[in-house]
Amino acid sequence: MAKLKDALIAFSYFYAQWKIATGLKYMAKYAVIWHIKLMINSSFEQRAQRRNRLIGLLQSEQHWKTSDLREHLGISQRTLMRELAELRHAGYPIESDRGRGGGIRLNGRWGITRLNLNHQEVVELILSLAVMESLQSPLLTGNLKAIKQKLFQAFPEKQRSSVSTLRKRIMIGDNAKANVISNYTTPAQQISESIAQAFLQQNCLQIEYHSEAGDRTLRGIEAQDILLNWPIWYIIAWDHLRMSSRVFRIDRIKSACIVEGSFQLRQKHLFTGIYTPFYQTI
Repeated sequence: MAKLKDALIAFSYFYAQWKIATGLKYMAKYAVIWHIKLMINSSFEQRAQRRNRLIGLLQSEQHWKTSDLREHLGISQRTLMRELAELRHAGYPIESDRGRGGGIRLNGRWGITRLNLNHQEVVELILSLAVMESLQSPLLTGNLKAIKQKLFQAFPEKQRSSVSTLRKRIMIGDNAKANVISNYTTPAQQISESIAQAFLQQNCLQIEYHSEAGDRTLRGIEAQDILLNWPIWYIIAWDHLRMSSRVFRIDRIKSACIVEGSFQLRQKHLFTGIYTPFYQTI
């Protein structure tokens, strides 16, 4: 930044002294300003990349000599000290030890590396946190609301609306009764993943369903809502076979596959009229 300041001072002096036509002087002025802006943007990007590299280096080893850090980053001692001071100011617990064997270190290998999550992974994480919050566990849930809000705020406005709509389609009730849990079996992962995708993306789903009476039927369904009586999930669906709403216990679904076609959300009263008194949305 000092070099850019010097360049601006020099430019102001020579601009006043130039003996050229006014029109050309303005063209030269804009050309120089454009070049300075480019230098500033380039300098900012390089500095951000350098700082990320410095954090990565500090996380990768227990301690570093300043000479090694300078060599890796290609910077001067003065620049390195300034970067370390600004990281400390930003909250990074950077410590330094004097004398032989000392060095620079990030206390306790602090922090985590950047997470690269796609849209669906973040949505599932937010919804999972909301479900856990709704269960009102007395342990390990004190920060769930704050974490959920931070993730939610990371979405653009349009996607926030989408997540809010999804939350209204997930309902939580009481824990399942002991006699219900006694014959419960965890669904296969492939079945669970297909159901989750169909629910989140509003895809039509074909399932093989085994009723409590032992009947086996092949159904085409629209997963409109899902309900949880911990630990058992239910799908509130529009059933193409019966042309009406039906409830499907997930562990009784023996196969599930996404089929061509998507669905629109139907009127709530078709599905929640008899269930609403017993459930709350997340």
